[in-house]
Amino acid sequence: MIANSGSTDFGLVVEGLCNGNDTYQCQSAFRLRITAMEALVAAKHDIAAFLEAMMSIDSTTGKEGALGFAVKEFLKAEGFNIILQPIPAHPHRFNLIATWGQFTAPGPRILFNTHLDTVPPFLPPVRKEHEIWGRGSNDAKGQIASQIFALRRLIGEVPHLAGQVGLLLVVGEETDHIGMKEANKFSLQPEYLIVGEPTDMKFATLQKGALKFKLTVKGTAAHSGYPHLGHSAIETLLDILESLRHYSWPKSGENGDTTLNIGLINGGQALNALAAEASAQIFIRVTESSKDLLAVVEKLVNGRADIEILGINEPVRLTRPPIPYPSEPVAFNTDIPYFDYRNHCKGLFLFGPGSIQNAHSLKEFMPIDQLEESVDVLVDLVKALFAKRGV
Repeated sequence: MIANSGSTDFGLVVEGLCNGNDTYQCQSAFRLRITAMEALVAAKHDIAAFLEAMMSIDSTTGKEGALGFAVKEFLKAEGFNIILQPIPAHPHRFNLIATWGQFTAPGPRILFNTHLDTVPPFLPPVRKEHEIWGRGSNDAKGQIASQIFALRRLIGEVPHLAGQVGLLLVVGEETDHIGMKEANKFSLQPEYLIVGEPTDMKFATLQKGALKFKLTVKGTAAHSGYPHLGHSAIETLLDILESLRHYSWPKSGENGDTTLNIGLINGGQALNALAAEASAQIFIRVTESSKDLLAVVEKLVNGRADIEILGINEPVRLTRPPIPYPSEPVAFNTDIPYFDYRNHCKGLFLFGPGSIQNAHSLKEFMPIDQLEESVDVLVDLVKALFAKRGV
């Protein structure tokens, strides 16, 4: 781990920016990141401009170092204590913890969290009237802006509680969750975890679980004019998929529907031959139990295909806020299932401005009024949590 500032973490970021380029290219890239950091400082009183400054930095997964550096320098200038946590085998990628005062385990009682990385491609910010368009506007640089501005307000308005709140920014949320897995080494034990994702300004009541698997069927190749001489793997795979598609997956008014998506299908070797092999990759978003649904899948497949588990995590029951804000279940995945202490927290909250329905797309955008309002909501939430404890 690297505490606060210094040449070491500076070098990590430069290494990530250079990535084999010549010295001139490296220096040019580094100057651009310094300019972006200065833009954050210049926008410290304008959350929309602050978001645009972050969005000007490419932080698609694997390239988070430059954004992490700019945010780290901004927060350090604001008086925060910073710890950087390099990711093994990827020294130019790192998590960031910001606290008001020296960090001591088990960390702050209330922890804000979101992620530095975005899905590709990099799309720079474009202001369109009352919206900011571009990659990461809502997933999740808008969440970073919202949480940083909320923290700064809390420090100003309730300074005696400032040392009890903090911020954890991680890498790799969009792919393998490597950042949160590594962050567990901090042994953080917050009473309340507040995760930022675009939830349309509603508090999530449930994060659906995930069951991802691959079905592979073996057949017997033969001339298609003589089908009795072989067996088509595609025919068997289609039968299995029909069984899965027509099964009554769990539904509830409170938690929403369990949904199945057949994302990829491959098979066959020629138009005039029975397929020797066929496969399908399937993603079920789970409202009840991923483990129980896997047993259902195994029963429906009934030995007709090999099942390879690509990923599985259980649904996460989230906490309703102490203030009567709108709430609903969400179907997307987050880092919460990968935070080891989650089941010991007194409250898990998932909230943020913007809509997941346009995230990861060419139409991703952040309504500026939601961005501004989200700061008020987060500040009110933290104050209500402290009031609940009588602090």
